[in-house]
Amino acid sequence: LFACPNLLSLTSATPFTPYPAMADSTVASAQEPTMAADGSPDGEKQPSIFELLDELIGVDRSILAKILGVCVTVLLFISGLLTHREVSAGNTQLALIYGGFFLLILGLVASVAFVLYETARLEDDSSNKKSDR
Repeated sequence: LFACPNLLSLTSATPFTPYPAMADSTVASAQEPTMAADGSPDGEKQPSIFELLDELIGVDRSILAKILGVCVTVLLFISGLLTHREVSAGNTQLALIYGGFFLLILGLVASVAFVLYETARLEDDSSNKKSDR
């Protein structure tokens, strides 16, 4: 409250500017480009982040699923070995932590499988709609 010398300007109808001398001056700027309805300049459609990632990672979905399957298999194997080792040593706290990691990996597998299933289903639906036309 005391740190703001222009407290009255915050509550008044005029907007607060940190540099009042610059508020009245106009700055010459280049002509603004025309904007399309989607907000992109000159009617160009800007790609979404997912389209950009798809272009950068040009991997087929079946190959990506195989790569993910190998990675998940390695993680499950390591988690199983660590859990077995800690149970054999009698360290139940670490065994529970590794078991939780194992369950998290299974949840990850389930979510990736769901996404792959839904993607295939949506592609089939869209191809059926195109063939009906």
